[in-house]
Amino acid sequence: MKHRFTKTVITAGFAMFSMFFGSGNLVFPLGIGTQALDSSPMAMLGLLITGVIVPFLGLLGVILFAGNRANYFASIGKVPAFLLTFFMLALMGPVGVIPRCIIVAYGGIALFIPSLSFELFAVIFCVATLFIVWNHDRVIPILGRILTPWLLVSVFAIIIAGLFFSDIITPVSEHDGKAAFMIGLTEGYQTMDLLAAFFFSATTVAYLRAHLRSDDRPNTLLRLSLTSSLIGAGLLGFIYICFVALGGKYAHALLNVKPEQMLAKIAGLSLGPLAVPAASISIALACLTTATILTMLFSDFLNEDMCRKKLGNHKAIIITLVISAIVSRVGFGPLKIWIATILQVAYPALIVYTIANIIHKIWHVNFSRWAFWITAFASMAYYVIY
Repeated sequence: MKHRFTKTVITAGFAMFSMFFGSGNLVFPLGIGTQALDSSPMAMLGLLITGVIVPFLGLLGVILFAGNRANYFASIGKVPAFLLTFFMLALMGPVGVIPRCIIVAYGGIALFIPSLSFELFAVIFCVATLFIVWNHDRVIPILGRILTPWLLVSVFAIIIAGLFFSDIITPVSEHDGKAAFMIGLTEGYQTMDLLAAFFFSATTVAYLRAHLRSDDRPNTLLRLSLTSSLIGAGLLGFIYICFVALGGKYAHALLNVKPEQMLAKIAGLSLGPLAVPAASISIALACLTTATILTMLFSDFLNEDMCRKKLGNHKAIIITLVISAIVSRVGFGPLKIWIATILQVAYPALIVYTIANIIHKIWHVNFSRWAFWITAFASMAYYVIY
């Protein structure tokens, strides 16, 4: 890799990690650990499959299509591709993940500012998101050079103190290895990282393409994109493993703790009460980074694809954040159930479609359309019957 690309690739890799590492990534690995306990290694394996390997396949698939989302989904038909894109972005955006980001961020902040109302915090969070997203060109640099380094330092401090400077012994689990593996596998769906990969990769590819020169080799963009993706996926996988271990070790102390407050609680137990504010701010930053990129993606789709650029980017951003703030009042539990129901049907079809698209690009065998629809109908039938 040429030296002039090193900073760009690292920035893109860190930004990709911060895009993925949001509300669900802070909550679900810890929750998996509290269930798996000393069977956590098998749970980690299940989580790595659905939370890291599958999303990386999604990244690879879109990268092979040069970051062009429309071409990636073209084989299922124009109208189905449009509707699928809308529902995925809406689920990740104002009716799913962005509200979840607000809820989880508030859960951390409320530990040391209990007098702060949820409504006021939601407004503050949305205004901060609005400030970052207002100028699209600065999103990747802000995420990769400012927010992510702070986030990583905070998270690693909690991991090191919690795992290596604590005398707490991980409780014995009632689950065997197979059950723990299935817990990690199924909960990994809830991170929704495969859906995110379809869109985050396009943003990263566009950022990397802007740093290319006319004399660069044709495969340079592919190489840089894959390297950035590996950096992001590697960081994500490592932190998942550590979080599952933390959840298992501190399971007894987390029995009556809300999911969105688990990490801050662990920080207080391992580093002392003074660490709670720092951990809570880190949680809020992680949620802010994910909410930022999801707001940008949905508002762009709303303006460009749905309104044919008649709405305007800034109005689309405001609409997205207003809807997100309203939906966030539903609460974490109901949102989790709502998201899980959709993912049970959609995720298998998207996984199969991703694999089929990669095969199509590498070996020129095209069966993506039939793979998607057959799996989608099979998943729907299974859900209805069982």
